[in-house]
Amino acid sequence: MLHESSSVLSSDDTFSVSEFIKTVNQAVKKHFGQGVWLHGEIQELKIPGHVYFTLVDNDGDKKAVLSASIWQGVYSAMKSKLAESGLQLADGLKVRVYGEPDLYSGNGRFSFKVAKIDPRFTLGDLIAQREAVVKQLKLKKLYDANRAVELALVPLRVGIITSVGSAAHADVLKTFKDSNIGFTILVHDARMQGDDSVSSVVSALQKMDARNDLDLLMLVRGGGSKNDLIAFDSLEIATAIAECRLRLPVFTGIGHEIDVSVADEVAHLSHKTPTACATAVIELVREFIDSTEQAWDGIATFALRELESATSRLADRANKISSKVLDALAGAGKRLAMTSQRIRHRPAEILRLEKSSIDALADRVRLLDPVNTMARGWSITRNANGQTIRDVTKLKSGDKLVTTFANGSASSTVQEISSKGKSNGKSKE
Repeated sequence: MLHESSSVLSSDDTFSVSEFIKTVNQAVKKHFGQGVWLHGEIQELKIPGHVYFTLVDNDGDKKAVLSASIWQGVYSAMKSKLAESGLQLADGLKVRVYGEPDLYSGNGRFSFKVAKIDPRFTLGDLIAQREAVVKQLKLKKLYDANRAVELALVPLRVGIITSVGSAAHADVLKTFKDSNIGFTILVHDARMQGDDSVSSVVSALQKMDARNDLDLLMLVRGGGSKNDLIAFDSLEIATAIAECRLRLPVFTGIGHEIDVSVADEVAHLSHKTPTACATAVIELVREFIDSTEQAWDGIATFALRELESATSRLADRANKISSKVLDALAGAGKRLAMTSQRIRHRPAEILRLEKSSIDALADRVRLLDPVNTMARGWSITRNANGQTIRDVTKLKSGDKLVTTFANGSASSTVQEISSKGKSNGKSKE
């Protein structure tokens, strides 16, 4: 705590404001020499010409803040050097800067005039942050999750997360349109850079993953500096991509020409540009179309080959059948000729044989004719009813009989019956 001296100060011991500021600046410059290196995080960045920002040091609960500036001429040269490393100044960027402290007499504000920036420090910090995110993803077993999601055989229903109206948006839609394939495209707008880019992209990923009418999801934006794309190294976006693992494969096209973001690493497939990402999806469908056409060509070739083979076999069989038919006809013709020849001679022989049989039968009939038998001295006796009498025991006395001879007949009456030496009556004519 300062205490005023009891002695009366002379006017020589009193500084004017400008003298005091000048003295302070001289003392600070004497203490720090030509300059000093500081590191901290950029906040409240303004680039209206000269560059103004706040350099912040967060150390637990303690927070130190220092106003800083870069003159426009210095920044023009610095900007080119930053661009060579893929960097540009932005809020949230951790930097190591070289310059000198300055108490400005115009407003009494103490600040730090930046003369140089060390890109290697910023790049190293970004790499360290990135490595920490990758480590957490691997510990949570999310790093390879989306790559394990099975791709649809024909991914025609494509969801796209991008900044609507951007060049990336236009390029992707044109690429799909020029493919002349019937894709169904659903676009979800999201901020691709800035303070709210992480929350915007995460929300879009979650909403698209909740749908059941998509085959594949694309996350695309155009190129930019490393810190423009720093959101895609965030744990939140990488986790949201990984958690699409249940159904939707995620393709990225985030505009990196050299570097690969964490989002690229955890995605199912990553591509250098939005157009390349769309082209990869188109190629998947074309491969299926080509394989289908090849399969149909194979089927057609096989069918034609089988048809030709069957036609050849049919012709061979037809020739064999024709030959067999001709042979059969020739054999049948020969048999018919022989049969015809036999038929021409057969009737006379048949007639002769039949006449001989008839003559033999006639001789037998003549032998069996009763007339001829009776001509040899036999006769036939019948009773009054015309029944032939073959057994003498069938007669009794008084029966009327008619006896037929070869040349006539005679009637008689039974008077006596003799049978093997017995006599029962007499026969009277």
